[in-house]
Amino acid sequence: MNTPVDSDWESEPPASGSRAHDTGASPGRGRPRDATRDAALRNAALEVLAEVGYRALTMDAVAAHARAGKATIYRRWESKLELVIDTCTQLVRRNIPQPDNGGMESDLREFLSAFAEFLSGPVGKGAQALVGELPHEPELADAFRDSFLLPQRDVLRSIIDRGVERGETGENAPVDTVVELAGAALIHRLMLTGEPLDQRFVDRLLHEALLPLLRR
Repeated sequence: MNTPVDSDWESEPPASGSRAHDTGASPGRGRPRDATRDAALRNAALEVLAEVGYRALTMDAVAAHARAGKATIYRRWESKLELVIDTCTQLVRRNIPQPDNGGMESDLREFLSAFAEFLSGPVGKGAQALVGELPHEPELADAFRDSFLLPQRDVLRSIIDRGVERGETGENAPVDTVVELAGAALIHRLMLTGEPLDQRFVDRLLHEALLPLLRR
């Protein structure tokens, strides 16, 4: 059995209401918390989630996977729901680009390529593990939509809105449909077909479906 190797600790338990975004020195006695541990703990949570699913995920399992003390995790996140949602939120913020290169087509291609690559990694496996639980976990479903699905939809919408302002779309472009279709196509391929989310697929989606709809 591995011995926890935490370098950050507090001599007192976390106060009620503490959250993952608190990255400064901890109150009370003890050394300041090492904020660099957060990324390692999130990665451990993602790997455990992909392996066992949300329902079977425990703070103990994440702690063991990260070789951390369980108290280290509870100082940052009060529940596994908080941990999982914060992990999704931070990963989306760091990995989903918001391109603005002056052209709708190039911006869409850059965003969709990056999002496809993002989903093809560990995040995709974690997302698959979560989606099956959403009908049974309303609080998780709401948080997952807010932290994972809505940000990518908002980026797509802003790209297309700029295209509309520049006159790059047709008068009857079904913008809402295109936004839904783009995300749905990637998620469908990830979750159901098992085929790769590669650049070839992204280009097909863009040139055979999204752009023709936007330019009609």
